[in-house]
Amino acid sequence: MPLHINILENIGILRLNQGPAPIIDILAMMSFKALVSALRLGIFEIIGHGGKTAGEIAAAAHIDPRGLTLLLDLLENIGYITCRRGTYRNTGSTKKWLLADSSFNITDLFYHFNDMASRWEYLDASIRKGAPPMMGWEWLDRDAERWHTYHAGMKSSAILISREVMKKVKLSPYATSLIDLGGSHGQYCIEFCRRYPGLKGIIYDWAPAEKTAVENIDSCNMGRRVTFRAGDFIRDPIGSDYDVVLMFNIIRIYRPDDLKSLFKKIFDSTAPNGMVIIMDHLGHRPWSRFMRANALLLLLELYNSTEGKTHDKDDVAGMLKECGFAHVRDYNLRRSPGLGVVTAIKG
Repeated sequence: MPLHINILENIGILRLNQGPAPIIDILAMMSFKALVSALRLGIFEIIGHGGKTAGEIAAAAHIDPRGLTLLLDLLENIGYITCRRGTYRNTGSTKKWLLADSSFNITDLFYHFNDMASRWEYLDASIRKGAPPMMGWEWLDRDAERWHTYHAGMKSSAILISREVMKKVKLSPYATSLIDLGGSHGQYCIEFCRRYPGLKGIIYDWAPAEKTAVENIDSCNMGRRVTFRAGDFIRDPIGSDYDVVLMFNIIRIYRPDDLKSLFKKIFDSTAPNGMVIIMDHLGHRPWSRFMRANALLLLLELYNSTEGKTHDKDDVAGMLKECGFAHVRDYNLRRSPGLGVVTAIKG
């Protein structure tokens, strides 16, 4: 949870500059690391929906009672658990967002950001050079488990975003085939197939995404309607006559000329009246400082891990029209910092 400062601390530190406000960022970083440790130790799952004493948690997790008590006290202070008469309970927020049995569980996002933070050790080198010393996929290739952490984290992000996307974008009720390019975990493909019973989907991505995608398909009981196909959609054929093509969080990887070629390939693979749906950072300005900071942190991560660039929604619309698409529309995802959606129809 955000570190809480009372009204006197707010006035003294943030308004009157009588204390070093940057220390709050240091403490926030350490709180994040403590939270990741709590997740790895399974503390929240052990507490579950009831309550446990420190001794019961230590015995269940097979961990040091003294270290656990220090961690529990911190977790209580920053709002993840409560303690009354020696019994620890998860807060409502923890139950909703961090327990495995919640449909809103985003635990994997914390592991993903923990990996991301380790790559930021060379962010200054990227800025000096104007390009990252290694691409994100190169860093991930060094350990296969990193890929699983990455795709699982992206799935957690999709859980947060997909509800707003589904409200904005409406498919033809006659659509039967969908391909999710660079679909990773496949959450968006699964969500569209859930909403449209006549739709079947293909998640098309590099082989390292298969483990996470198949686990997600199986856990959602969508094996009869959603499949995974390994490949490189730039170099390899992707098929034809798709009613829906998803391109979520991938156009940022490509420079304009490469992106135009990809759009042309997608146009040729789309059925008449088929729809392409693009989601990415498209130049929308978030409405609050918190949302803007969120978006800017993600943009820095993109800068530190790819050679591509973000593309303005008007530029994307222009490229799509050049390739033959029509009825181009764009949507601002107000609850998803900096993200927008562009849709177009093959006439």
